[in-house]
Amino acid sequence: MCNSKECAYCRKPIEQGKEVKNELIFIRGAQLAREKRDYCSVRCASYDQMAHEA
Repeated sequence: MCNSKECAYCRKPIEQGKEVKNELIFIRGAQLAREKRDYCSVRCASYDQMAHEA
């Protein structure tokens, strides 16, 4: 299981081919930054985006 990925939000392992890729937009200082992350579900992707919008 060395090649297994884990969800960027909940840290659960993701089955190969079932990951949800999302580009997270967040603020670093005065600039917007974009980072591509893998999630186990659309729900985790949206929760992670909301957590960085505060």
